[in-house]
Amino acid sequence: MNEKRIEFIRKPRVCPVCKSKRIASILYGYPAFSEELMKKMDGGKITLGGCCVSLDDPPWECADCGSKFYKKLGIDFE
Repeated sequence: MNEKRIEFIRKPRVCPVCKSKRIASILYGYPAFSEELMKKMDGGKITLGGCCVSLDDPPWECADCGSKFYKKLGIDFE
Protein backbone atom coordinates (compact mmCIF):
# COMPACT_ATOMS: atom_id res chain seq x y z
CA MET A 1 0.00 0.00 0.00
CA ASN A 2 1.51 3.30 -1.11
CA GLU A 3 -0.75 5.86 0.54
CA LYS A 4 0.66 9.28 1.23
CA ARG A 5 0.80 10.00 4.94
CA ILE A 6 -1.38 13.00 5.80
CA GLU A 7 -0.33 14.84 8.98
CA PHE A 8 -1.97 17.61 11.00
CA ILE A 9 -0.98 19.50 14.13
CA ARG A 10 -4.58 19.17 15.42
CA LYS A 11 -7.72 17.34 14.36
CA PRO A 12 -8.70 18.54 10.88
CA ARG A 13 -12.09 20.15 10.34
CA VAL A 14 -12.40 19.01 6.73
CA CYS A 15 -11.06 15.93 4.96
CA PRO A 16 -8.49 17.01 2.35
CA VAL A 17 -9.39 13.96 0.22
CA CYS A 18 -13.22 14.11 -0.04
CA LYS A 19 -14.03 17.46 1.66
CA SER A 20 -16.27 15.80 4.27
CA LYS A 21 -16.65 17.50 7.65
CA ARG A 22 -17.20 14.14 9.40
CA ILE A 23 -13.76 13.59 10.93
CA ALA A 24 -13.86 10.85 13.56
CA SER A 25 -11.51 10.26 16.45
CA ILE A 26 -10.16 6.70 16.38
CA LEU A 27 -10.78 4.72 19.56
CA TYR A 28 -8.26 1.94 20.21
CA GLY A 29 -8.44 -0.94 22.67
CA TYR A 30 -11.49 -2.79 23.95
CA PRO A 31 -14.30 -0.23 24.35
CA ALA A 32 -17.33 -0.85 26.51
CA PHE A 33 -20.21 -0.73 24.05
CA SER A 34 -23.07 1.54 25.03
CA GLU A 35 -25.86 3.49 23.35
CA GLU A 36 -23.75 6.64 23.60
CA LEU A 37 -20.80 4.96 21.83
CA MET A 38 -23.10 3.61 19.10
CA LYS A 39 -24.57 7.11 18.55
CA LYS A 40 -21.08 8.60 18.22
CA MET A 41 -20.08 5.85 15.78
CA ASP A 42 -23.25 6.28 13.72
CA GLY A 43 -22.74 10.06 13.71
CA GLY A 44 -19.18 9.78 12.41
CA LYS A 45 -17.62 11.18 15.59
CA ILE A 46 -15.81 7.96 16.62
CA THR A 47 -14.49 4.97 14.70
CA LEU A 48 -12.87 1.84 16.12
CA GLY A 49 -9.17 1.29 15.49
CA GLY A 50 -8.65 -2.21 16.87
CA CYS A 51 -7.08 -3.63 19.99
CA CYS A 52 -3.41 -3.59 18.95
CA VAL A 53 -1.87 -0.20 19.61
CA SER A 54 1.51 1.03 18.36
CA LEU A 55 3.39 4.29 18.79
CA ASP A 56 2.47 5.42 15.27
CA ASP A 57 -1.29 4.93 15.00
CA PRO A 58 -3.43 7.63 13.40
CA PRO A 59 -5.73 9.45 15.84
CA TRP A 60 -8.30 10.57 13.22
CA GLU A 61 -10.16 9.13 10.25
CA CYS A 62 -12.64 10.52 7.71
CA ALA A 63 -15.98 8.86 8.45
CA ASP A 64 -16.94 9.09 4.78
CA CYS A 65 -13.90 8.09 2.69
CA GLY A 66 -11.82 6.29 5.36
CA SER A 67 -8.67 8.41 4.92
CA LYS A 68 -6.53 8.32 8.04
CA PHE A 69 -4.78 11.35 9.50
CA TYR A 70 -1.69 11.36 11.70
CA LYS A 71 -0.62 13.80 14.40
CA LYS A 72 2.37 15.89 13.30
CA LEU A 73 4.93 15.66 16.06
CA GLY A 74 6.80 18.85 15.32
CA ILE A 75 10.10 16.98 14.86
CA ASP A 76 11.48 17.46 11.39
CA PHE A 77 14.50 15.34 10.47
CA GLU A 78 14.77 16.53 6.87
